[in-house]
Amino acid sequence: MRWIYFLFILCASCTSESTINNESKVESNHPYASYFYKYDTTAVIYRYRDVTHGLAEQFHRVYGVEDSRGKHIVVERYAAEGRLTEALNFNLNALNVIDHMVVNGLGENEKATLYKDALLPNKTGEKVSFASKFSGFIDSTVLLMEKDRVLEETLSLEVLSKQTESILIKEEASYTLINPYTEQEQLQQLTMYYAFAKDVGLCEWYDKTKRSHFKLEEILSQDKWIKMLTR
Repeated sequence: MRWIYFLFILCASCTSESTINNESKVESNHPYASYFYKYDTTAVIYRYRDVTHGLAEQFHRVYGVEDSRGKHIVVERYAAEGRLTEALNFNLNALNVIDHMVVNGLGENEKATLYKDALLPNKTGEKVSFASKFSGFIDSTVLLMEKDRVLEETLSLEVLSKQTESILIKEEASYTLINPYTEQEQLQQLTMYYAFAKDVGLCEWYDKTKRSHFKLEEILSQDKWIKMLTR
């Protein structure tokens, strides 16, 4: 089903994350800020490849912004052909989500209703929760996305050809497709794992059976990414 396929597109996105420069180390109170994406007003592109299937790719465009609400890290998620699918806006200080945007079934940018805002636990064993609701991909339906995450362990992973201290987060996710007129619901549940590398950010993610397993392949400038998509 189309909406179930879209769940796999959403999984990685509702993760975001960062390397931390000296400025953001000072201004972020989150104890795992150094494992999250860097705050930098110059956008960079994280290129991920599915090592299970070889050719599948995803891109995260990451950049920092400052406005009346303070400093934020924006993580935009793109499919392999450069099509935007989702964006998350993280408050730099607490690394909680303050905005969630999804490209809906009509191809429109839709601001999701945010119920819970945490995706990055503060300590090992702690559970945090994220929940948002937006239009579904079948007529008049809505999709409720709920995620519980637990930081399981610290480990060493090979990231961009270098052994790097990392954290592993387990996610239990539920996606409920709701028809408000018939009151029918369809539920899909997924178990996912996300690894964040120190001074890098999100470095890999996979489902419980590793039917897909995305790993960070390179970090690109925006100019290089655009040339890659248009050649």
